[in-house]
Amino acid sequence: MQTIDFSDKYYNTPTVIVGPKGVAMTPDAAGLAGKIIGVQVSTIHQDYAQTYFGDGAAEIKLYQTQDEANQDLVAGRIDATQADSIALDAFLATEAGAACCEVKGAVADDPAILGKGVGVGLRKGEDELKAKFNAGIAKVIADGTYEKISAPYFASSIYGG
Repeated sequence: MQTIDFSDKYYNTPTVIVGPKGVAMTPDAAGLAGKIIGVQVSTIHQDYAQTYFGDGAAEIKLYQTQDEANQDLVAGRIDATQADSIALDAFLATEAGAACCEVKGAVADDPAILGKGVGVGLRKGEDELKAKFNAGIAKVIADGTYEKISAPYFASSIYGG
């Protein structure tokens, strides 16, 4: 943002918590207290989990890949995992993921850690072009085109709140 400008977001997939089916938990510090949460190392999810669920509320277990965290969730070695909803939707579409687990909910928004979404990158000062992109994005969201186009390809909304 210091080098280029950005349009309004055109997607911002939520960060979600996935855990075993039938186990009550909410995607917040109280709901994850005493649990072991698996996250991929060196990601925004690690930063978020350590900021909001660490400090003794939950144990944060780090993995080199999200697949390793998913495997440990299936095996019962962790209580939950946190990642981008698209990545976890793909896991939940597998035989193992569908059999064991479900989305417990999206974590609270924190743009400082999770970002503000993805927008079109533009040269600084291209205000007229930026306004056109913003108007186009707003129009396809308002008239339902955005959802119509994305719904067949994604199990959950890719626009976010």
